[in-house]
Amino acid sequence: MKTKKKIFIPKWQRWYITPLLLIVWAFTTYLEFFGPDTTEKMGLVGYIFMTVILLIVGVMTWLMTSGRLPAYIIEETTEK
Repeated sequence: MKTKKKIFIPKWQRWYITPLLLIVWAFTTYLEFFGPDTTEKMGLVGYIFMTVILLIVGVMTWLMTSGRLPAYIIEETTEK
């Protein structure tokens, strides 16, 4: 018989990862649009792509810590 266990991330990580992602996004936004050295820019398409990636990571982290999206699924087989 197989049993499935859903493993979720602890809720305290939501309050650690979300501000960290916001700080990374704010710092990148500052360097992209308001930074003193404007020689190497990633462009609007690169900035939007990076923003979407950070948003997806943030939403997935929020769902995994709230108990809606499991981080792992473990299947255990029991022998008789």
